[in-house]
Amino acid sequence: MNDKTTQDQPLVAELNQRAEALERRLQARIAAQVKYQAEAPVDVAAVTERREFGHIYRHPRSRFWWIRYRVDGKTHRESSGSTSLRVAEKLLARKQAEIGLGQFVAPDVKRTTFEDLARIISDDYAVNGRRSGDRLEDSLRRLRGVFGTARAVGITADRLTGYVKQRFDEGAAASTVRNELNALRRAFRLAKKAGRVARVPEFPTLELHNTRTGFFETPDLQALLVELPEPLRPLIEFLHLTGWRSGEALALQWGQVDFRAGMLRLEPETTKNDEGRMFPFAVLPPLRALLDRQRAHTTAVERRLGQVIPHVFHRDGRPIGDFHKTWYAAIERAAYQGGGPVRTLVRPGLVGRLVHDLRRTAVRNLERAGVSRSVAMKLTGHKTESVYRRYAIVAEQDLKEGVEKLAALHGRRGTLGAHSGSEAAAG
Repeated sequence: MNDKTTQDQPLVAELNQRAEALERRLQARIAAQVKYQAEAPVDVAAVTERREFGHIYRHPRSRFWWIRYRVDGKTHRESSGSTSLRVAEKLLARKQAEIGLGQFVAPDVKRTTFEDLARIISDDYAVNGRRSGDRLEDSLRRLRGVFGTARAVGITADRLTGYVKQRFDEGAAASTVRNELNALRRAFRLAKKAGRVARVPEFPTLELHNTRTGFFETPDLQALLVELPEPLRPLIEFLHLTGWRSGEALALQWGQVDFRAGMLRLEPETTKNDEGRMFPFAVLPPLRALLDRQRAHTTAVERRLGQVIPHVFHRDGRPIGDFHKTWYAAIERAAYQGGGPVRTLVRPGLVGRLVHDLRRTAVRNLERAGVSRSVAMKLTGHKTESVYRRYAIVAEQDLKEGVEKLAALHGRRGTLGAHSGSEAAAG
């Protein structure tokens, strides 16, 4: 039993006690107010019982007793779901007790479903122009498989914990499950703000231990570029030099490249963190040369096609779409030598490399160059230092070079072992 359940026990007990006390007081008056007579059925359309708190009545189109009460000027009606007047009395007493304890939840709030939550967050993404809509839809699809028919009040902490276990059993990564929970948590918060749910359940906290540590060494990257189609090579070089996200580079247009000032500019609405960005490419000769070549290539294609090409990176004038299939095929060709069933792994550093590893490599290069973290984050577009630190990878070679520097220092000063050996020889 978790801490929250333990904390709720006194509240639930008090709620039950109050409801029982009110029900006993009200039940004492039932016999005098309404009598069941099998030989003379009650006119159900006319029966209405007034109580200190609300009414109990029979609806003309229902065989059940109903209750009616007002809270904050709003009238609520609920079916007791029973032909027993005692059940209706209990329900009305419980509602009165809930209000007294500040735990009242309106009937319409109780009817809010998972699909209502999904619609609320989808509308929020559409209104605010969020660019991660595909990820949201994937998260909702996974969540719908478990909570699709559930009401919001039925999505409890224990069910969320069970969902996490189920997803892990299916082989889902911790980061993927966390994204799914984050989507549902935000949906609950938006629904609470809109008055569609009374409270947000406790969500499990997931510790991520699957942070990737991949990066490219220069020889591996050069081998990969040879295997990639010509239109993708400048794009991959650009990502390696700048550390930008692939989506930002693919959307880059010539109007954002200021050759006179030597500056790249991204508008706020084109970045993941909704912040503008500048990158002074003129002071980085490899990047300046890359953009000059790409501008000359684009001009030649424009003349041949007789049209303006707005994008910096393109396939013969057409925007570059998803290229991951091409990427993985090039990785395989560059990493292995030979064909057929017998292949030799010649570049193990390329196995499993992702496009996003270029971003990690750029961050590592900024760290190696001694660029201050605040400046590096502005160049790469990292909004928080905690995320940036996940990209600031220390390579094995960096560690070796660090120890070599330490060894050189000890060599200049003389080691403790050398002094000890001298003293032993003298003795």
